[in-house]
Amino acid sequence: MNWLLLFFHFSKFALLCFGGGYVLIPLLITAFVDEQQIMTLAEFGNLLSIAQVTPGPVGLNTATYVGYVYGGAIGSFAASLGLIFPTVVLGCSAVFSLQKWKQSFLMNGILKGTRLAAVAMILYAVTIFFGMSVFTSAIPWHELGRVFLFQCPEIPDTFRISPAGAVLCACSALLVWKTKIPTTVLILSFAAAGALLAFF
Repeated sequence: MNWLLLFFHFSKFALLCFGGGYVLIPLLITAFVDEQQIMTLAEFGNLLSIAQVTPGPVGLNTATYVGYVYGGAIGSFAASLGLIFPTVVLGCSAVFSLQKWKQSFLMNGILKGTRLAAVAMILYAVTIFFGMSVFTSAIPWHELGRVFLFQCPEIPDTFRISPAGAVLCACSALLVWKTKIPTTVLILSFAAAGALLAFF
């Protein structure tokens, strides 16, 4: 993949990225895992794990990493620039027109709709993470749908709950809910716990 294509892809993602970097995850999976098949879902999960540990926004870290893997240093720069450029242009445009559209009924409706779409994309990203960490394989949605509709289930034998993954997920959710633990401390401590559990 050349640097121009990387710039184009990440510019397109930046234009659709309402709601933060986690909204990018379904878009990246669709583009790089499903359509172009330049990486597997497991490789993408590893990429996101590395992007979480390094400082900076998840979207920019992911763009930099994907660009480097598929285009070297120039690809890394092109992908990062592609993600930043449309955001800067749109952000500057919004600042100058903020007062004009502040009380607009139509604009408030558009923003409300994009917030709802962003929530849906983030929930989709959460289910992808569940499939990669808490379960032993991707979530078989069609088979689970048949179970809930009381038809014959055909859930694959490879689909099981990972006990260690479920415990770590529950513990991290409890810590986030009950304490104000810094994100970096949470990620690094559970990375260490995951490394220890790999030996058992």
